[in-house]
Amino acid sequence: MKKIILVAILALGISFSTSAQTPVFQKGTKVGSVGVGFGSYGIPVELSMMWGVYNNVFGLNGLNSGVGAYLGISSYNEKWGSYKYHHNIFYPGLRGQLNYTIVDNLEVYGGLLLGFIIWSSDDDDYLGSHKSGLGLGGYAGLRYYFNNRVGIYVEGGYGITNGTIGLSFKF
Repeated sequence: MKKIILVAILALGISFSTSAQTPVFQKGTKVGSVGVGFGSYGIPVELSMMWGVYNNVFGLNGLNSGVGAYLGISSYNEKWGSYKYHHNIFYPGLRGQLNYTIVDNLEVYGGLLLGFIIWSSDDDDYLGSHKSGLGLGGYAGLRYYFNNRVGIYVEGGYGITNGTIGLSFKF
């Protein structure tokens, strides 16, 4: 996760050295996203909704902030010897992020996620280290908008998965 945060910081730093474009995410913007995860348990689905709340964070032109809701869902089967287990993971949470437009229609963003991981299994004795509890993590991503409403994104970090690719929709 340290590498992902470092990459996000470097990407933001590099983007500040270029001239700012018209921000695709700013105060009043609403963006809903749906994505499929990889590098994790099963094939997770992530849903999020972000609201732009503040422009020019830290006095930096084009660095805008948002807050929102997150939901990650996954289900998978596992086999240990002759035992078979079915697991469900439900991860509701809140996000706070910073967005910066690098070039027209392409933005870099990063933020923090705070949620509650609910991990259930058909054999609760098996859960061991897979227990429910608070989840805190960081994430970074790139989003490209094809037009004023629809975009594609790729994101890495901590949530219900290590990485996600999906679609975003502006409202």
